[in-house]
Parts: sequence; C-alpha cells; structure tokens
Amino acid sequence: MNNQTNSQTIIAEDVQIDGDIILSGNITIYGEVRGTVSTDGAIHLAKNGKIFGDVKSSSIQMNGYIEGDMFIDGLAELLSNCELVGNLQYRVLKIQDGAQFSGRCEIINDEEQ
Repeated sequence: MNNQTNSQTIIAEDVQIDGDIILSGNITIYGEVRGTVSTDGAIHLAKNGKIFGDVKSSSIQMNGYIEGDMFIDGLAELLSNCELVGNLQYRVLKIQDGAQFSGRCEIINDEEQ
C-alpha cells in the first residue's frame, strides 16, 4: 500500500454512478452508486448518499443508505441517520441511536483467516 498521496474522491449529490468504484484513498459519497465500492482508505457516506452494492474499506462513517454486504477492516461507524440492509464484517463497531441495521453482524477474527 502506497500512502504517499492522501487522495480524496468526492461523489457529488447530483451524481449517479452505475458501475463499480475501485480506488486507493478516501472517498466521500453524497450521491448514488449502483455497484461495488472498494478502497484501502476510508469511506464517508453522507446523509443522502446511497450505495446499492457491496462495500470494502479500511473504515466507514455511514450516515446514508447501503443495500449490500460490508467488509470493514477497521472501524465501522453507523450514524443516527443510516440504514444498512446487508451483512457487516468489521473489526470495531460503533452504532449511534437511530441507526437502522438489518442483517448479520460478525467481528473479523485474525485467527480465522
């Protein structure tokens, strides 16, 4: 992993992407993604942001809607306005009051890998 650049990708509120997003670095999503989102950086999903697909990242701060499975290799933070419909694998989990989650939850255990 090359950490020389701290890139930041932003998907604006009026943008809809049909297809997978694979990147290095952080991404903030205000719009809608219909496909997998995969990064070795962090994902910030804003209140009106939506992802219809699987998510893989080092951490996520989720305040929008995800319909798909999430694999988070660090902190998964489900904020008060979020809704997750899918399974969640994580190392650290924080859930605020009001967050909605429908699916299975499983902690990543290094001994199983």
